[in-house]
Amino acid sequence: MKQFWINLPVKNITTSKAFFTAIGFRQNPMHQNASNLASFFLSDQNVVMMLFEEAAFKTFTQNEIAETQKGTEVLLNIDAQSKEEVDALAKKVLAAGGQLYAAPSEADGWMYAMGFIDPDGHRWSILYMDLEKMPSHS
Repeated sequence: MKQFWINLPVKNITTSKAFFTAIGFRQNPMHQNASNLASFFLSDQNVVMMLFEEAAFKTFTQNEIAETQKGTEVLLNIDAQSKEEVDALAKKVLAAGGQLYAAPSEADGWMYAMGFIDPDGHRWSILYMDLEKMPSHS
């Protein structure tokens, strides 16, 4: 397996592309000038996020689009390298018009996370884990 793609339906490609660019996601140059889709690298080019307008997405899945205002189909998690990275992304999300569903906070003495909602209602979490403080399970 060379790459892993996450495909998400969006209502407006332009709005979603602007949001993810504003919060620091790196655009995939292969699709940078496309008007009918958007693509971002979520890691060192091995995980790619593709955004498709809902009508196109339905043709791929042969299924209805989940109503993100009523339920969550998937939670997308991002690994952070520090608490500061979590805080910085929270600020970028708010500045870009996104919404936090969980403010940055510590959990269990070794994790620090926050959660946000993108313009289409998809839920994301960014998590920093201080592995030196992680309890051992022996």
